[in-house]
Amino acid sequence: MTTSNKQPKARALLDRLVAELELTVVVALAYVGAMVIVAYGIKLVQDSLYDHPLLVPSLVFLPHGVRILAAYLVGARSIIPLAVGTLIGVSLGLDGNTDPSAILIPGIFCSYLAFKIFELSGAAFKPGFSSLRQWRGLVLVSFLAALFNGLGIVLILVLSGLDEGEALPRLFVYVVGDTLGAFVLLWGMMRLGRLYRLKIDAQG
Repeated sequence: MTTSNKQPKARALLDRLVAELELTVVVALAYVGAMVIVAYGIKLVQDSLYDHPLLVPSLVFLPHGVRILAAYLVGARSIIPLAVGTLIGVSLGLDGNTDPSAILIPGIFCSYLAFKIFELSGAAFKPGFSSLRQWRGLVLVSFLAALFNGLGIVLILVLSGLDEGEALPRLFVYVVGDTLGAFVLLWGMMRLGRLYRLKIDAQG
């Protein structure tokens, strides 16, 4: 009897571990993929438009959109996969030579924290991306998460020796870059959701 009871528990534990591994792979690959697009696409265009290097790798930081989507879909379970994705991106040199601790610590927690604050205020987010109201809510969450992330990065950089006079300009561009990146990614997801729904309706 005891052995038969242990087998389902072991099976359930194994299934859960496999599910978490799959989640980690998907989120990490999405995050690294977004970093690749930024490093070899957006940044190249950005550098061609500005004579002097900017304070951040990109003014449209798509990985922040991945953070928002991951936290939106799986909540706290997004933290470890985002950490893995960030570490892979840093190891590949896709972070723009930023201090790894500065982008890792705030980045993996900011989106989850922003969602929790919205939940405590009474906001509810339903599954799906086709609703304009839902999309607007996610953009607001992404802005709050960008603010948390920017404050965290700037605080770490100041403690590491960054001149305090550079703190506010850096905070501004971090918040703008993260928010625009999430905006673009969420807008794309909303458009894909609408196209998919139209395709289903046409087939029906």
